[in-house]
Amino acid sequence: MKHIFQKGINPSKPTLLLLHGTGGNELDLLPLAGRIDDEASILTVRGNVLENGMPRFFHRLAEGVFDEEDLNIPYKRIE
Repeated sequence: MKHIFQKGINPSKPTLLLLHGTGGNELDLLPLAGRIDDEASILTVRGNVLENGMPRFFHRLAEGVFDEEDLNIPYKRIE
């Protein structure tokens, strides 16, 4: 998975995991991370499923209908 990791200045802080929405990418939420906690490490990941050319984290069967079996697969890839 394409990702960005930025080590924070305070190792006692939890790492922020940033997951974009459909059509976004791993850069979209970086500005927000500093507003949440400017000392924390940041891990931001690009979804590796494409829907109409737009990255996301899981397949849909239709608008608003998630492929429930596919929901578990991306998490296994992160482990």
